[in-house]
Amino acid sequence: MTVAHHPQPETLMAYAAGTLDQAYTVVIATHLAMCGACRGEVAHLEDVGGAILEKEAEAKIGADALDRLLSALDGSPEEEPRPAPIKRHEGVPSPLAPYLKGGLESIEWKRKGPKAWLAELEVPANSHSRLVLLKVGAGAAMPEHGHGGHELTLILSGAYNDRFGRFAAGDLADHDDDVDHQPIAEEGEDCICLVALDAPLAFKSRLMRVLQPLTGL
Repeated sequence: MTVAHHPQPETLMAYAAGTLDQAYTVVIATHLAMCGACRGEVAHLEDVGGAILEKEAEAKIGADALDRLLSALDGSPEEEPRPAPIKRHEGVPSPLAPYLKGGLESIEWKRKGPKAWLAELEVPANSHSRLVLLKVGAGAAMPEHGHGGHELTLILSGAYNDRFGRFAAGDLADHDDDVDHQPIAEEGEDCICLVALDAPLAFKSRLMRVLQPLTGL
């Protein structure tokens, strides 16, 4: 699988540090199961974090400690062996399997438009974000929209195109409230996405803003 779109560096850093909210953690973990490059990057970030903590724990740090630390960590993660792919269960990457006991075929979709369906996945009650599955019918377009907060969208199957390019299985769109776009699902196959978000979408159309409570987004 060739993955063309990845999380922003700060998102991967937050994941490695364990500071992402639950829904975002699930999306990133599922992306890592599909993307060897990001698995390697996270492993590298975890090594860096561990080395820094180890240095901070020392009672005395020499003047050249930082230089020695950076030298020890120098080098691109791509030069190191990448962790093995994470196994799949019920046809989905293992980080997502606990949320889909019967795989993608078990999803109880709720129709939210002529060619749009949504399924809410359960996250802890104290979570500040939502985790949903979104299915857009082949050839259908999402309404043009921005984002009220931080949104991660991971393609599980099918593909869509927007002004940022083509997003297929394994690709991840990492958007904040500065982004406006209109994803259009490719012909031939429905596009199924795993989405984490912490605020409603900002639809551009007045009609869509009126109908927004019905969309679930």
